Amino acid sequence: MSPQGDGRPAAAEPGPLVLAPMGIEWRALRRAVRRGGDRLRVDRCGIALRGFTPPAEPPRAYVTCGLAGGLRADLEPGTVVVASSVVYEGGEPAACDPELTRALVAGARACGAEPVVGPVLTARRLIVGRERHRWAERGWLAAEMETALLASTGVPLGSLRVVIDAAGQDVSGRWEQPVLAAVDPRHWREALWLAARAPRYAALAARCVVAGLSPRR
Repeated sequence: MSPQGDGRPAAAEPGPLVLAPMGIEWRALRRAVRRGGDRLRVDRCGIALRGFTPPAEPPRAYVTCGLAGGLRADLEPGTVVVASSVVYEGGEPAACDPELTRALVAGARACGAEPVVGPVLTARRLIVGRERHRWAERGWLAAEMETALLASTGVPLGSLRVVIDAAGQDVSGRWEQPVLAAVDPRHWREALWLAARAPRYAALAARCVVAGLSPRR
């Protein structure tokens, strides 16, 4: 922080704002930040940014953190995916910030995970069934519902996600509304394995992001 001309210290440049779509991802981020002793700003943005209000002062970068659906058949649940670019369905790809991408890769490795780096789809809805294969054939690694929606802000982007469901173990598209899906008996079997994975994978994503964006690293 450099002094201004009148001798007062200049305001610190806004740091990255880390966004988590769901409560389980947001709570994992808050715990990781507290344990790491960092001052990262985190916010819960809602699925497809439905709960997000952009801050009055744009941050240095937006970084999304949480879970994703795997598209490529070789990406097993628990795989860490760092986006090199993102695209919204029907739109043009937006490159992620290279410095952020390197930092997130380093954070994943610091947490003992070797990430897969590549393009990630921001979908209008959950990608399930044959659609996974269709998008994988076009080169996309995983699907989420937030990051590319931020591209129009002009703020640098980064994203780290952990694959929770893969091509070999699909979920119902109704999980876009988790509460409604969970109370439906037809989805209880899925709910059991999602409940077992989601906290662990959300915590892993949070640890990787905090490790990568920590000022100490």
